[in-house]
Amino acid sequence: MTALTHQNWDGVDTAATDHDTSNVVNRVSSSDTESRTLVRGLDILRLFGRERPILTQSRIGDELALPLPTVGRLCRALVSQGFLELETGSRRLRLGPEIRRLADTVPHDISEDAHHWMHVLNDQFDEDVNIAILDGVQALYLGTTPSTRLLGVQNTLGSRAPAHCTAIGKCLVAQLDERIALDRLGPGPYEQRTDKTIRRWTQLREELADIRRTGISRSIEEFELGLAGFAVPLGSGPGGVQLALSMSIPTARLGPDRVHEIETALLAGPHQPIYGADRLEH
Repeated sequence: MTALTHQNWDGVDTAATDHDTSNVVNRVSSSDTESRTLVRGLDILRLFGRERPILTQSRIGDELALPLPTVGRLCRALVSQGFLELETGSRRLRLGPEIRRLADTVPHDISEDAHHWMHVLNDQFDEDVNIAILDGVQALYLGTTPSTRLLGVQNTLGSRAPAHCTAIGKCLVAQLDERIALDRLGPGPYEQRTDKTIRRWTQLREELADIRRTGISRSIEEFELGLAGFAVPLGSGPGGVQLALSMSIPTARLGPDRVHEIETALLAGPHQPIYGADRLEH
């Protein structure tokens, strides 16, 4: 018999005969099945986000075109390992503690000064403060400090939001060269979240220019009715990725004096002045 040389699964060269090749094929086939199962589990986890923090098994099955028994088996495995958890008093699912634990271990290129400033602003205003980067056409939240109030935004680590209609997203887009920003977002129309959402590049371009001039970005009920946001650039992190910091506040707590206080605090913070901006005049 002809001897075949191959690597075993531990990376060690071993010898096998023609008779043994069937065992190798079976092991590869088994590995492929396990890989498909893993990918399906990851696909389930990817369905969850800011817009869909809670899902049912039937919704997961519809989204991924998977039979309900398969979804049930995968979800039970993910729940048993802590990657998903059941909502209290129901059969609906949300991301579990293991996801949060893993997220906390990831280095996010956020400086200690930026973290400190985020907590200072949160202590001062008791509003949600966030740090994000631009990922495609979305703002990806790398750090969040929530308000202690009952009425708040409650962004979560790793959640995403559209860049064209959020303060932090527009602040990040404004840090791009205009041609790159247009190539990234396109001419529109963009997703309409409210009747105040900017939907076309011609309008957004003017606002981005104003953000570069003043150094501050605003979103008043553009992303969600009853919600306002204010953001400033943080410059680039250690990896060269541009960062921005925002404060989110329900419009029910927002008045001219509060806007002035928030914007003054944001503009006075320790971020790097990368815009050559004029400062607000009140």
